[in-house]
Amino acid sequence: MEVKLSKQQKVTVNSAEDIYPIMRQILRRENKIGQGQEHFWMVGLNQANKILYIELVALGSANMANINPREAFRMAIYKLAVRVIMVHNHPGGNVTPSYEDQDLTDHFIQAGKFLKVEVIDHLIISEETYHSFVDAGIFKKLQESEKWILPYKLKERIRNEGKTEGLKEGLNEGIQLGEKKGKEEGLKEGKEEGRKEEKIEMAKALKQKDISITIIAETSGLSIEEIKKL
Repeated sequence: MEVKLSKQQKVTVNSAEDIYPIMRQILRRENKIGQGQEHFWMVGLNQANKILYIELVALGSANMANINPREAFRMAIYKLAVRVIMVHNHPGGNVTPSYEDQDLTDHFIQAGKFLKVEVIDHLIISEETYHSFVDAGIFKKLQESEKWILPYKLKERIRNEGKTEGLKEGLNEGIQLGEKKGKEEGLKEGKEEGRKEEKIEMAKALKQKDISITIIAETSGLSIEEIKKL
């Protein structure tokens, strides 16, 4: 059920502090219908993070973990929301997240990735306070969770990681081979350069003794043109 919002309530959401006052107003209004019941809402945002809608997805559910992502994201797809915030209340006032709350968030994060609708936070609220998964640092950990990743996505990621590792290994091997080849070529060039210097020194010594250029060329291995330049 879509919650009726005033223009003032369709605010731009930059943090949990922006959405909590609105959700507290809605909670107080909803509590007139069902005091002490849990309510689960999805808040849809546009590209500019402005509220498009707030939908009451479940009311009085004994186990919020059984909420189907298909039902929760239906309005987001219909309204073309690009981001959503999960919100539910704890009637007892304790807003500490349970294991089930964290698991549901984990599930919805992965469902949102599949549907191209990003889940950006989960708020647990009471009439007095709230708990933000992002502010508490839980959300980042859940984003890294692999529990609810679709099997084909996991296989695809493993395959891509394997390619990346293979590329790194190949690159390192190529660098090592290149360095080895470079050293070998450098050593070869150095030896050739050294031998040429020896030939030049020999040719210079023979030239000082007025030995013919032809004999110097045959002895040193240098060309007649090279000897003439000495």
